[in-house]
Amino acid sequence: MEAYSSQVTNSQGTKQLPLRWVLVVPFVLQIVGAAGLVGYLSVRNGQQAVETLVTKLQSEASDRIDQHLDSYLTTATHVGKVNADAMDLGLLDPEDLEGTSRFFWRQMQLYDIGFILFGSVSGDFSAAGYFFEDGSISVNEVSPAKNGNGDLYTYNTNEKGDRTELADVDPSYAFQAEAWYAETITKPKAHWTEIYPWQTEPYPLSVDYIKHKNDTAGTLIGAIGIEQRLDQVSDYLGKLEISPSSTTFILERNGDMVASSTAAPPFQLVDGAAQRISEIESDNPTISGVSKAIKQQFGTFTAITSAQQIKIALDGTRQFVKIAPWQDTLGLDWLVVTAIPEADFMGQINANRRTTIWLCLGALGLATVVGVYTSRWITKPV
Repeated sequence: MEAYSSQVTNSQGTKQLPLRWVLVVPFVLQIVGAAGLVGYLSVRNGQQAVETLVTKLQSEASDRIDQHLDSYLTTATHVGKVNADAMDLGLLDPEDLEGTSRFFWRQMQLYDIGFILFGSVSGDFSAAGYFFEDGSISVNEVSPAKNGNGDLYTYNTNEKGDRTELADVDPSYAFQAEAWYAETITKPKAHWTEIYPWQTEPYPLSVDYIKHKNDTAGTLIGAIGIEQRLDQVSDYLGKLEISPSSTTFILERNGDMVASSTAAPPFQLVDGAAQRISEIESDNPTISGVSKAIKQQFGTFTAITSAQQIKIALDGTRQFVKIAPWQDTLGLDWLVVTAIPEADFMGQINANRRTTIWLCLGALGLATVVGVYTSRWITKPV
């Protein structure tokens, strides 16, 4: 008797695929297809989850930065108004330079401020603030009538704000030429000065809230200035935890740097003088790269009137970028930019992808072995 073949034949007797293959291949393909589909959907859902998470983190970070800017800069406007009211009520005598500077010193203990200043049209000047970099609060004075010159005298203070010793003398200090005073005289309405760098180390960027002061007869007697140092904003951005490699920075509408979470300075020294830099000139590659991408997409920074989220490729890494406008009622108009690299969140997803590949290979091997033995079990009787 002729033995039966384990190959399938058609009606014309032509040989087709071996029965073993017919049994094994579809089974293996189903297993591999199912595992591959599950792996693909897992990775895709992981990426979508990352985008959702990044969007949420950036929104939360922008809200916190907005709140900090509101609080930090509103403090200056509040103190400026308090000082003007104190002079109006006779609680603060601007002609008493020592008493005025002591009053300012006490305010420095209560508020997060860089400097408090008052200059009179008669040439007197009194101030208190962080003149030195040791964290101590000094008081300053210019009094042509008292001292016989226009020099700036800086005094160390004790725990009560009293002057203890003369720490520094700056000859012929012309406070009238500085923006906080000059702009107040020409523009009586309270406003912010342009951002400017100090010309002494460590060259911090500052912005001043300025307010003119009239006497009871409406005659101008001087200007009040409240200086906020923007390196404090940079310190806040640097401590803000968003992701391991995130970068946050703030720009003016003309592209000049305001503050950043990086160590890159927002100025450069030219012939010994500090000059502000634009975002393109930043030493930080993320800041310069992200800024260029924003300009390419929107044309100019002034075109961004609402919060925007974009994705860019930077040095082979995809970056999630959020640009959010921040403004106040006195003319400040900045852009808060948050850049988060996708790689900060793809580590676990890539690990899952590798696990999925190994599972697929394992499933393929197991399905092949099971299929072979099953096909033998089926075809052997045949």
